[in-house]
Amino acid sequence: MNIGDLVIIDNPKHSYHGKRGKIVGVRGNRTPVDPWFLVYVIMRGRSFLVPKSMLKIVEARTDKNEILIWPLNGEIMKRDGKRSPQKNDSSKPRAKVVSL
Repeated sequence: MNIGDLVIIDNPKHSYHGKRGKIVGVRGNRTPVDPWFLVYVIMRGRSFLVPKSMLKIVEARTDKNEILIWPLNGEIMKRDGKRSPQKNDSSKPRAKVVSL
């Protein structure tokens, strides 16, 4: 498990069992073989410390793609090394400027 991997909390005794998240940090060892991971839990919009023994990898981050999570809606996107071209979206309505 590495920073950037998507994981699921897999221990039924954990209060967030079944919730998905993204590893955003490592914070030392619970035991010599069980490190603490700082996991951003998508459904809660917060980060929690969870031991490795309670996590299961859903999707690993690779060098070619990066997994992005938008915190306001929990939407998961992937970004490869290439930037997608910006769309010129002039069809969106613009806000009216009112002077007083």
